[in-house]
Amino acid sequence: MGISKRGLVTVQLRKAGKVTVRESTLKRLGGVHFMSGVVDEHYEVTKFALLETIKKAIPEMWSPEMKNAWGEAYDRLVVAIKSEMKRPLN
Repeated sequence: MGISKRGLVTVQLRKAGKVTVRESTLKRLGGVHFMSGVVDEHYEVTKFALLETIKKAIPEMWSPEMKNAWGEAYDRLVVAIKSEMKRPLN
């Protein structure tokens, strides 16, 4: 299954260790999530699945610190997406 260029999220890992997402990408993600009827419970299930997948993929590297870092990054992304969850202007 291929991913279209339009469907890719542009994320950059800066030298300072910060993950940034372009504002236009957040607006698009917020609109898609709004139109899809995404609710808080969906984010929680997705977070659990993400953390479990990473844990199973790299068990030798998994640690409480890694879990916290991934959890915090996901939570920040969710906050940013939720702040843009409104009907798209298209």
